[in-house]
Amino acid sequence: MIIEEFENIKIAYMRRIGEYGKENNELMETFKTYLKQHILFDEDTILLGIALDNPAETPTSMQKYDVGIVITKEVDCALPTRKIANGRYAIFEVSHTKEDVMCFWKNIHKLITDLPVDTSKPIIERYSNSKVNSHLCEFCIPLK
Repeated sequence: MIIEEFENIKIAYMRRIGEYGKENNELMETFKTYLKQHILFDEDTILLGIALDNPAETPTSMQKYDVGIVITKEVDCALPTRKIANGRYAIFEVSHTKEDVMCFWKNIHKLITDLPVDTSKPIIERYSNSKVNSHLCEFCIPLK
């Protein structure tokens, strides 16, 4: 785990509303196809997956999930944009397999026990091409 400061991160994104699950993966694939068609996907691309609601507290029909691309320069696309909350994040690197990601989520409470987690901000999944090419992804836990 490392600590990283997020500052002035802007994303262009797509959102789906509904129960979390395989449809979130389908949204990510749709999003990547859109980015490739609009020549926005290259070796420097950083994608984010953001579950905006706690499934234990939000009805499945109202759960929001965003997939986004970090915007580092002006781009011409029809997607909505927004900023990611500034602040410190604990970054956990995880093997990008279904089993290891599920293991991360299953054990997250043990991993963050001693961290001052900011529960008012969502946990962010981060996928840079360099990490994905090494079969890795990152989970960014917001801190107070």
